[in-house]
Amino acid sequence: MLPGASLGRLHAKTAVINQAMVYIGSVNLDPRSESTNTELGLFARCPELAKEVIRVINISKLQSSYRLRFAPDGQTLEWLAIDDQGEVVLAQEPEVTPLMRLQNMFLAPFVPEQLL
Repeated sequence: MLPGASLGRLHAKTAVINQAMVYIGSVNLDPRSESTNTELGLFARCPELAKEVIRVINISKLQSSYRLRFAPDGQTLEWLAIDDQGEVVLAQEPEVTPLMRLQNMFLAPFVPEQLL
């Protein structure tokens, strides 16, 4: 189980393995995190902590996280959230302003592919 956040905010990556092992950290699975960023992570074998992390993840999924998937075209992304009426499908990254999209469009050519 891995919750996420949008907008590049500071957030933790959390995983529970076999209801007993917990990982909490900041490491992304990308080359920049491996070679450039200062990242930390902690593994703990603690079933009580694992149960609590699962509970927090389940609450977070309902309140403040998005599930990401490919759209039917297989190329673009969709963000899925849950509100009072059920699942909501968004075609653009939530909480990103038009100014932020414009900024990303102009800066993207200057960011080396290996740092994405």
